[in-house]
Amino acid sequence: MKLAYSNSLEYPYFSEAKLQFERIISYLEDKQVRQDSHGEVEAYIDAEGTELLRCLLQGFLDIKTAEDPVAPFK
Repeated sequence: MKLAYSNSLEYPYFSEAKLQFERIISYLEDKQVRQDSHGEVEAYIDAEGTELLRCLLQGFLDIKTAEDPVAPFK
């Protein structure tokens, strides 16, 4: 895991998405993965890509919450 990204000032809300993207790339660059079938790699990208999308959505929601905090209850 590359923790430098998790504290990045450039992408504070998207640090988890950036880490997930780096994990996907790292996996695809692995020489052993080249031995996997097309279907196996596609299944990996499908599962991990869905997680990447979830992280992106969470980052967006975090930004939205930070910019528009909910008023406290009276």
